[in-house]
Amino acid sequence: MITHVVSADTQRYPLPSYKSSLLRAPKRGTFSGMKLTDKEATILAAAELRAQAPIEILRKESGYREHIVRHALRRLREREVIRPLPVINLHQIGFSVYNVFFSSAALGKAARQALVKSFVSAPEVMWVGEFGGEFHYGVAFCARRPAHVIDFLHGISRKHKDVFLEKAVSLTISSTLYPRRYLTSKKLSVEPIYIRYTNDPVEVDELDMRILGALSTFGDLSHRQLASKVRTPLSTLELRIKKLREKKVIVGDIYVVSPSKFERQSYKLLIYTKGIDPELSKKMHSFCSQHPDVVYLFECFGVWGFEMGVEVPAQEDVSVIMQEVYEAFGSSVTNIKLLTKFRYPKVRWFPEL
Repeated sequence: MITHVVSADTQRYPLPSYKSSLLRAPKRGTFSGMKLTDKEATILAAAELRAQAPIEILRKESGYREHIVRHALRRLREREVIRPLPVINLHQIGFSVYNVFFSSAALGKAARQALVKSFVSAPEVMWVGEFGGEFHYGVAFCARRPAHVIDFLHGISRKHKDVFLEKAVSLTISSTLYPRRYLTSKKLSVEPIYIRYTNDPVEVDELDMRILGALSTFGDLSHRQLASKVRTPLSTLELRIKKLREKKVIVGDIYVVSPSKFERQSYKLLIYTKGIDPELSKKMHSFCSQHPDVVYLFECFGVWGFEMGVEVPAQEDVSVIMQEVYEAFGSSVTNIKLLTKFRYPKVRWFPEL
């Protein structure tokens, strides 16, 4: 499962109507935030999906000298635009990720806070999102068996009455991170990071789980500091990490990007599709890999077929992307629902197990 650090904007946007054609000219510069220089944007584009790439590669691809690349990445981290993290394939160690989206009754402030607290405090919950649009809330639940998800939701229902007015559940079967092509016009060799559901998980023990949790929580620490966190010798930690990479449990190292820091807003598109078509999946990946504003695609088994993440300067740009999806896939796409991301009270890349 892959997720993103997103902006915490609270302006409520109306859900666009496809029937109104959605072809208004995009407005630029309507989102408040710092701007990236061309230099910073190019270096970020070269580094974001390969955070541990040798500096020589980043130097050659960006066209800037080594000390400039180092300085730019350091400044981006200091300004909290990026933070380093490994990408972990939860499917590879026997977990599934269930995404639960729901609308609730008109809850008072205290009731909303109590509901969010219940989700945030659950160790199996990886992220909690507050949205505008079709659903008010979204929760990603990491579990080895569906029964764990059902028991958890039953517990929430008993504790918070009438909270699930409308709900939808999807199972993530693949996740793809795409390079942010909108950052630069320079052609780079950055490849997407792809994770897929597997029927043959590998074995990991309690120490492996602690190491994965520490890597996900303290991605900017050195191995020596991480060894201290998990209370194991440095040599043991480095050997375990090496084996986890060999087993494809750790599939890459990225910089998690906060687009709100540089005048981009994040949106999630829930794409409803007709039937189950492997060829449609290939076409959807091709579309996303070529579109400069698409940053991730989750293939799902559930009410909708895909969740597409886009980052744009203004809401009108999302409407244009929705129109492009309809035109590219015709009758294969039956509906698209837009979720505006308001706030993420909790974001983790690995469950607190």
